[in-house]
Amino acid sequence: MSDDRNGEGADQSEYETLLDAVKREIVGSRGRVALLTTDTELIRQYWRIGRHILDRQPDDDWGRKMVPRLSADLRGAFPEAMGYSRTNLLYMRAFAAAWPDSIPQTGRPIPWGHHIVLLDMLDNRATREFYARKTADEGWARGVLITMIKGRLHLRIRHSPTGAARTPPSPDCRAPQRAAGEPRFAGLVDDGPRHGRNAGAAALSENSRRG
Repeated sequence: MSDDRNGEGADQSEYETLLDAVKREIVGSRGRVALLTTDTELIRQYWRIGRHILDRQPDDDWGRKMVPRLSADLRGAFPEAMGYSRTNLLYMRAFAAAWPDSIPQTGRPIPWGHHIVLLDMLDNRATREFYARKTADEGWARGVLITMIKGRLHLRIRHSPTGAARTPPSPDCRAPQRAAGEPRFAGLVDDGPRHGRNAGAAALSENSRRG
């Protein structure tokens, strides 16, 4: 039986198109960082890679097979780069699915690790957008964001008589861009066996330990 008849030829062609598109995206992003802040371009690059995967993924089974292969090929093509592990590519796909039209409009960018927290801890788009905006406005470190989500800040604000809950400042709360000791790109996660709702925290912790 030929490759075309059993579907492997079509899969290979689709995969090669995806790999070429993602490689061009990475190279293009490197040329744009001189014009944009690095965090801004990183988030946009990750969203666009996620869209490429979604647009070329006919079903979840294809994604499960091709994302590990894509990770290996990208690491081979860009051996000096971090951030293209299987786990992180799956988060890029989830990021693009969560915001299908564009990246969240937060005024100023929030680090990738914060976006992973939003994807892991929240299912509702409006609630994610609320915490993304608050993080950008308040300069929350990742730990503060997690605390605010667990404290259900969005519900306290909704039920407040003035429509705004007061969040007392803390030493961690107004980190300039990221918490002390947080990696430069907090979302450059390494591979691991988990990629569900709690995968981000485990992967980020492992990446931090590696320095």
